[in-house]
Amino acid sequence: MFKFLILLVLLPQFCFADFEKWKISYSKKASKRGLPQKFVVEELKKLKFDKDIVEKDRNQIILDKDTDYQKFIQRWLRSEPTRIEQGRLLLQKHAKLLNQIEKKYQVDKEVIVALWGTETFYGKITGDYDIIHSLATLSYDGRRKDFFETQLTAALRLIHQGHVKRENLKGSWAGATGQCQFMPSNIPLYAQDFNGDGKKDIWGTEADIFASIANYLKKNGWSRGKSIGSLAINTKDKHLTSNRYRSQSEYNRLGFKSLSGEKISGNWSRRRFAELPMKNSPVVLRGSNYGPLLKWNRSSLFAAFNIILMDGFKK
Repeated sequence: MFKFLILLVLLPQFCFADFEKWKISYSKKASKRGLPQKFVVEELKKLKFDKDIVEKDRNQIILDKDTDYQKFIQRWLRSEPTRIEQGRLLLQKHAKLLNQIEKKYQVDKEVIVALWGTETFYGKITGDYDIIHSLATLSYDGRRKDFFETQLTAALRLIHQGHVKRENLKGSWAGATGQCQFMPSNIPLYAQDFNGDGKKDIWGTEADIFASIANYLKKNGWSRGKSIGSLAINTKDKHLTSNRYRSQSEYNRLGFKSLSGEKISGNWSRRRFAELPMKNSPVVLRGSNYGPLLKWNRSSLFAAFNIILMDGFKK
């Protein structure tokens, strides 16, 4: 027992020592990927291994059937004003810019604002973690070493190329950053310099944020004017196969209703449905833009968030 207790005391010290060795090893690897080794060493110099970030990675909260959908959604929508009301106001405020971006990328302005609102509450909640610190810790931890090292290298390259200052490169504990919460490796692929100032500023420039969201969706198959889908209630609570296409009349015959209690209707012929991982939840009747949206986040609940906002903007 005494030996075990000594090990527990010394283990963090071993982690910290090994983390220093890892930083040296990683800086050499990064230099082979085009980053000056001196620059990498300087950026990593003051970092310490953060076991709290590893704990978050090990204990991610997953929604389940014990979570009540209605209560969860009410908290998510917030109040005074709601997430819908704020989005509606921002659509009006940025109408000229959003119309320009919609025309260029052929992506509906409503989904651009909906994604902005879903990801960061319209830029209000972007995360305050130093993502270099987070990604270095997660790279060293090794659970998804290659993935997080790729993200770390991409983040350091953003700083080195002058797209963002280190002190502004904040985000989630997992490394997502900016008002559209891109992982660093996605920024070179999808981020846009819409205002032409030479920087892809997804942290503070609305033009670049909106265009980057639009570009991501466009490159992943978004069709302007088409739907993500609609929410419906399975009133008879029958267990059905979700991957089968069904017509509106078939859904109505099976007892499905819209959220307002009306018959299922709309400008579509056949749809599959997707369940949400929560208690008392509706299902998503999947539209043609459901697949492209899930390239952003593979979650039926994520799709439901955006459907709720887009439907709310129209009212």
